[in-house]
Amino acid sequence: MPADGVASFHPGARSDSAAAKCGVVVIGHGGTASALLAAARDIIPGDGLADVLAIDAGVGETAELKLRVCAAVDEVDEGRGILLIADLMGSSPCMCGIKNSLGHGFALVTGLNLAMLTKLALADRRSSPRELANACAGSAQRSVCVKINDESSQATQPEAQPGAQPGAQAQPAKCSTG
Repeated sequence: MPADGVASFHPGARSDSAAAKCGVVVIGHGGTASALLAAARDIIPGDGLADVLAIDAGVGETAELKLRVCAAVDEVDEGRGILLIADLMGSSPCMCGIKNSLGHGFALVTGLNLAMLTKLALADRRSSPRELANACAGSAQRSVCVKINDESSQATQPEAQPGAQPGAQAQPAKCSTG
């Protein structure tokens, strides 16, 4: 199997017609998978995520988790393969998903977040698992922003407030609750 996890062999798949969609399984620790999937369904109207299955995993790779993953993968695979979306690369839920997706033709994307699920809701699910994985990963990457308010690096200082002593630096406004 190629390093990207996408294989072309789909044993036992229900259909290989052009109408078949890429199946999707979202897996994560605690309640992350179902909570984020529910949030994405609330944000994006329609049925773009109706057939996506979420698996909330506990600690470790258990026999019960393996059964749930196998059942989910079998249920969503329509013959176009599956996209496995996991919260943490290398974690027990992720590795269980990988092991139990072999033979279905799959792509894996990790770093489960709301941006990738909303992208998935609007994507053409007749795309390949690889194309969907790339679209979701791109959306997730674009959604990450680091913004720093480091007052010591500001090029200009705010004007002094009325009534302040001459030469005094104005203090930036702070949030207040009252």
